Formats: sequence, structure tokens, C-alpha cells
Amino acid sequence: MTMRRLPLLLLLTIAPLALAACGNNNSAPTDAPAAQRAAPTVIPVQEKAASPAAEAVGGDPALTVEQVDSIETYRMHVEVTSEGKPSVIVEVAHVKTPLAEDDQVTLYQNDKPTTVDVRYVNETLYLNNGEKWTVISTFNLAELTVVTPAGMAAAAPLLHLAGREEMSGRTTLHLQGDKEVIPDIQAGADSLSVKNADDAQLDLWLDAEERFIVKLRFSLTLEGKTFTTEFLYYDFNASIVVEVPSNVEEITGPPTPMPGEIVALLGFDFPIPAGSQLSIVARTANILTPFSVAEARAHLEEAMTAAGFTQVGDPVERAKDEFFYTFQRDDRTVTANVFSVVAGKTTIQIGAAK
Repeated sequence: MTMRRLPLLLLLTIAPLALAACGNNNSAPTDAPAAQRAAPTVIPVQEKAASPAAEAVGGDPALTVEQVDSIETYRMHVEVTSEGKPSVIVEVAHVKTPLAEDDQVTLYQNDKPTTVDVRYVNETLYLNNGEKWTVISTFNLAELTVVTPAGMAAAAPLLHLAGREEMSGRTTLHLQGDKEVIPDIQAGADSLSVKNADDAQLDLWLDAEERFIVKLRFSLTLEGKTFTTEFLYYDFNASIVVEVPSNVEEITGPPTPMPGEIVALLGFDFPIPAGSQLSIVARTANILTPFSVAEARAHLEEAMTAAGFTQVGDPVERAKDEFFYTFQRDDRTVTANVFSVVAGKTTIQIGAAK
């Protein structure tokens, strides 16, 4: 059973590592848990295919832990930092069969952490914002970073062997490469050419026997600022039980108009269509409407115009039935994403960006 994870723009105000360096934001729908989500496209560096580094390592691309049949459970630690300060930290406990996952996501804004817990168990998705558990229909970790083990697995043959290390109870091959061999990254309409960075380094620790990524560390320096992303997998085949939360509160019809704290945050009111479901995470309002994509786009455009905003350019069509908007009013910029994965239901995501 595939876990349904769709964009809520949870990380709208926490720019993804590589895209933050480029000054862009990106959102991409995905239908899998944190470690399974669709990876950004890696563009191989063809001119490096026969380089000494590639010859030194050779072999096929690395595997991810999801591709290893001998591993049924694992834990994962993800940490994204900017200039040595954390931006996002995620702790994951994952069970492959039946699919279950327990995630703890901590976001940092102005060095202040906000933590939410997400669980998927018995084909149901739950979220706790620190006060209560609720059943939700969608959640997304895809904007955590465009750099993922799945996305960087193809780079393994281009790296050189730095040594062998014991890690997470496994003997690993430590592979390493600089910006000259790290592939460019494409994530939707956004891309990052690593070679344009001041400096970059990719480290992969592969299990010596099964060649899957035990740890990934990517470091990028651009315009004098350093960003890093780390993935670490551990506790392979440990006993992991993901339980249904107690005292779950069912979500009823949302209040209309928008709750006061969101009005204060965004600086304007936004009419919520009848029959919608509202969830608020960090600085993002997520409205699941009973509209078609065209109806939801029209509602968004009309509501933003009524609130005194001007649309900046045409919406960016990031994927099928997904449109990203930018609106401006005086010195305030508001971004919004409209997407649909089920006929007759469309999500409008609204978040302020300075």
C-alpha cells in the first residue's frame, strides 16, 4: 500500500537547500513516505563518464535502502543547515510491510524551532502540531531538500574511493567527489548547476556488500554561504511499531472566514469555499476544496484581487494540474500553489514570503 503524501507546502518558508541557494522555491506532489518520495532528476555529467574518478569506483549507481529486500525496517535522520545553523531536522521510523511511518519534523525560523509529528498507520495519515492529533488527507516532505539519496545514487560511479568506515553497524565504502563530478540537479521547473557554486562536495557511504546508501552528505558554498544536507540511515531491521495515536480529533468543517492568526500572518482575509477542509502548518494555510483545478484557480485569483493583490506574471505550471502563483501588494509578496490529484478536489496553499 502506497502512503498518500501530497504537497501542503509545509516548508514554504524554509527554502530547500539547493533552491535556497538559487533563490527559488519548488513544490512537487509525491505519493510516498519520506524515504520513498519521488527524487529530483539527476542529469549525468557525460564528459566525466571516463574520468579517473569514475574508473576508480566503477560499477552501477548506488541503491537506496528502499531497494534492498533484506531490510524491512529502518530509522533515518535528515538535517539541513545553513551557515552551520539548522533549517530542518527530520527523524523517521519506517516499516515497509505493512507500510507505516512515524516522522518528527522540526523547522527553524529565526533560530526558533517548530515541531510537528506525522504518522501513517493502517492506511491513515495523522498530524500533531504539539496540541492535538488530527486525521489529515495530505502531507508533504518533498520540499525538505532537492538533494536526496535517490537523486544522488547515480553519481556514485563518478566519485573516488576515500576509504572504508564502520557506520550504522555496516562496513561502508566512503565515496567522495567535488563540484566537477557532482551532477546537476533538476527539480520541476527549478535547477541547480553545482559547477556554478563556489565549492561543493558530495560524500556517499555505501554498504560494502549490498551497495546501498547508508549516509549522504552534500555541502554547497555559494556566494560565500555554505549549505549542507545529511541523510543517515540506521537501526536496520530493528523492532519498530507505529501505533495509532490516542485522542484523535476529527476535523470538521473549517471556520469562515480564515482564522484570525492566519489573517494576521498573511495580512488579509481569504474566503474558504463551503465544503473545504483547512489545515494550518507553520506559515502555510492549506485549503482542500471541492473544486476542479480551473474553479480553484479562479477562486484564488478573484480572492487575491479582492484583497488588493496583483498577480506577478503567469502562474508556473510545475506539473500536471499544479500551478504556482506569486502575488504582490505594496511591499508584501504572497505565494500560492494550486494542485489536484483527485478529480473534483483541489488544494489551494497560501503562504507569505518576504
